[in-house]
Amino acid sequence: MKIKEQTKYYLDLLKDEEILFLKSDDSFFKCHYKGSPLNVLTGFSGTAGEAVLEKNGKITLFVDSRYHILADKQVYSNVEVFKMPLNTSFSENFKKKYKKNTIAYIPSDIGLNKYLELSKYFDLRKYDVIKKYLKNEDLNKKEPIFEVSGKIEKNSFEFKINKIKKTHSNIDRMLIFNLDEISYLTNLRSYRMKYSSNFKAILYLNLKSDNYILFVEDIPKKENLKINNLTFMKLSDFHNFILSIEDEIYINKNDITLENYLYIKNPKEIKKDNLALISSIKPISVIQHLIESSNKLDLAILAFKKRLKAGLSEVDLVNMFEQELIDKGAKCPSFKTLLALGENSASIHYSSYDKNKILKDEMLLLLDCGGYYEGGYATDITRTFYFGKNPKPIYKKIYTNVLKAFLACFLSKETNAKKLDNIAREILNPFEAEGFFFNHGLGHGIGTSVHQNPPILSMLSDDIIKPYQTHSIEPGLYGKDKDGVEFGVRIENCVYNDINYNKISLSKFPFEEILIDWKLLDDEQKEIVQNWQEIFKESYKNELS
Repeated sequence: MKIKEQTKYYLDLLKDEEILFLKSDDSFFKCHYKGSPLNVLTGFSGTAGEAVLEKNGKITLFVDSRYHILADKQVYSNVEVFKMPLNTSFSENFKKKYKKNTIAYIPSDIGLNKYLELSKYFDLRKYDVIKKYLKNEDLNKKEPIFEVSGKIEKNSFEFKINKIKKTHSNIDRMLIFNLDEISYLTNLRSYRMKYSSNFKAILYLNLKSDNYILFVEDIPKKENLKINNLTFMKLSDFHNFILSIEDEIYINKNDITLENYLYIKNPKEIKKDNLALISSIKPISVIQHLIESSNKLDLAILAFKKRLKAGLSEVDLVNMFEQELIDKGAKCPSFKTLLALGENSASIHYSSYDKNKILKDEMLLLLDCGGYYEGGYATDITRTFYFGKNPKPIYKKIYTNVLKAFLACFLSKETNAKKLDNIAREILNPFEAEGFFFNHGLGHGIGTSVHQNPPILSMLSDDIIKPYQTHSIEPGLYGKDKDGVEFGVRIENCVYNDINYNKISLSKFPFEEILIDWKLLDDEQKEIVQNWQEIFKESYKNELS
């Protein structure tokens, strides 16, 4: 009934030849959530995608290369999956699909930049979504807002505000909508949104008069916080507050919604916003916390691997891993655990666990996982395991070359993100001739969210990697063997870059030795892998005994 009611509401807005842009992500968390119109009307559960509804009831779902396989498996019969090529945007694919003179209805809380991009090609009208249809089932308002320990976040709110004053010296008033940046500045976290340590908030800064207001859903008790010069107001009061200000207010157009933008009487764009870069560079205390957190994640994976046995389903395995994650000290997962058996490993972001997909001998298992710990920083790692004793030669060949790509990037001091991505592609792209593809970026920044950027490591990135930024390195290959059996291999570690641009892994977890074809490694690579394995064994000898 919910699907029919919601669809009818949207279709009633449209005339013939008009289309409607379905609300696809949370305005604050910038990720797709369970209960969103896109999720409800298409059945797609991935964390990235856009959808368009036509007057005849047909829906087109646009997904990037990570979700091509998953979308095919999940969508309803009236949904066409538009598989966007690697490194192309929704906007450029959208305009290929629809006529330039199309009238597209868009929600009022669409991102401002996306609205402006689409308005170049289409006539746009905005609509307000009936709130009863917007229920984010991933939110739990009972989780409190808390302040991170000073042992982890050594720099205070006042210290960070002074940084902003120096880097934005020409600005009096500004609004911050990016939740990672708000968490960075305030040292506040909450676990009310599943798979996030951020919380709904807008930060108003009057840098000239030292007046700082944090708009939140539930105002925390002041006695529980040590932050000075920060006032709390209800998020529901934000629009009235902002309407009362006649002066210039600076915003980052990448972070604000159309709705919030329209409430600002005198908006000005920040031409060079360094806050994302500043917040991406971690102090040593945070680096140390990430190392300790990653070691706890290692222990959870080790305990999980020890418990593997034939007959467990994907659902059983996810539940088993996430219980080990909590038992080893995590507050919650940092993203929806990606666990895939056999041919499901070919789906890059597979998360539609199948209770009928059972672990058997001679099977690959791909686990992409992470957790949050007391500091509210995300951890992330991927390992491909083999359950059995005699892996196929093609498994070893693909795994070993993905490992070679990982090592080449890990050992490189290249600071250009695009060039670092290309180092992996030079090793992996030749496998396209054999039907295996590296069809996602090399990596992403990591912080209070699992995808906190910069840097972005991809073929299109202009980012320059800085010392003490933390990011993932995650090459992979996905395809079919000569018998037509699909599978995928991915290896991922998160690293930080020291002052000399050496990459230091946050995790010590070993590679899957049974899948390594040592003949394909040179002497230096063999030594590095063997040392890596020994460091793990020495660090966790008690747990391994």
